[in-house]
Amino acid sequence: MTRLLPLLIIYCLALPLKADPADSTYLKDPFFNKLVKTNSQVPVFYNEQVRKQIGVYMKNLNNATAMLIGKAQYYYSLYAHKFDSAGIPKQLFLVCASNSNCDPLFADQDGASGMWTFSYAIAKKYNLATNSYIDERRNPEKSADAAVSYFKDLYVIYQDWLKTLVAFRTGPINMNMAIHKANNTLDYSRIHNMLSPEYQNAAVNYMAFWYIWNYYADHRIIPVKYRLPDTDTIQVQREIGLNAIAYNLNISQDVLRLANSELRIDIVPVSYNSKGLRIPKDKVAEYHEKLNILFPPAVTVVDTTVGDSLIMDNSLLVKPVKPGEDTVQPREDEEEENPRAPKKESKTTVITYVVKKGDGLLLIADLFDCRTSDIKKWNGMKRDAIYRGQKLKIHVSKNKVAQYKKINTMTLAQKKKLAKRS
Repeated sequence: MTRLLPLLIIYCLALPLKADPADSTYLKDPFFNKLVKTNSQVPVFYNEQVRKQIGVYMKNLNNATAMLIGKAQYYYSLYAHKFDSAGIPKQLFLVCASNSNCDPLFADQDGASGMWTFSYAIAKKYNLATNSYIDERRNPEKSADAAVSYFKDLYVIYQDWLKTLVAFRTGPINMNMAIHKANNTLDYSRIHNMLSPEYQNAAVNYMAFWYIWNYYADHRIIPVKYRLPDTDTIQVQREIGLNAIAYNLNISQDVLRLANSELRIDIVPVSYNSKGLRIPKDKVAEYHEKLNILFPPAVTVVDTTVGDSLIMDNSLLVKPVKPGEDTVQPREDEEEENPRAPKKESKTTVITYVVKKGDGLLLIADLFDCRTSDIKKWNGMKRDAIYRGQKLKIHVSKNKVAQYKKINTMTLAQKKKLAKRS
């Protein structure tokens, strides 16, 4: 026993300061005293980092905290029941507020995405689809279902909701490494110091937001009500940009992004019709009225100055030959004198230009040495409005095809410089 006493003293001295109600360091701290009195299924963790983060929330700069509470209340009302049904503390739903500010479009530098900051590996494990167009980590409902499954699996490992919510952000590998560095202790206050600052924020931000969630009224913070408009689904006739729909229906593009948050880029592919693009209900009728504007029919341009012509071989115009008529081709010097002679092979061809961010119809016309009216005619456009991702048919000289095709790969600055030079 006498030999164990020195080891016991060393161990006690090595223990970091813990958030214990009897600890004199925090006994007079009002934040701590309120936290330990809340009805929480997650063990309370408290240190200077938590205290400072509570102070950040209390400052409510630019009403940010009030707006965050409003968003958290909105999504909590929609999806927190999934946690309760699975036997998980409903308060853990607030992890999405502390990790991503309840932003379905959130993405960090490591590639984690969505309200629950799932990595690609976690998305794959819990059957969340990710491809060039779709990222279901950003779908609030589907990602909430995955979060429930992930929390349950982690709790089996750690048997403690505080370590579970931290592992939810760090991943079990990083959490286990921190536990190992802390000499395999189960005391989170020691494990916390072995985590990187980014991962320490998982516990710090959660505890700070848990305090604000319960006591915002004590600090005269009034939540800003948050609600997305009621939506219905529509289908697209071909690939289209969200900005084109927003412009023609007079809808905020941000509203469309949030209503269809799983769209990875601002382009709606035809394959998305299996889910349906969500737009405000009061805009559905207008959408169907403007289908011809949003998806103009393909128009074949015919030179009406040539009578009785047929379109053959990529716009080669040929006059039909009547029975018994001489089919000998005239010489080049006779063509102007004989308006009934077949037209020579076109010296132009058609290339496709994909509209990029910052493009305008006038800029594109300058780049391809044509008029804006030509582009509208070639593409059956009634207005000058274009949208990112739109594919425009451009008629160019055959001997300059390579030169014009390079424009598709230029940056906006390079295109402006080229247009100015030309």
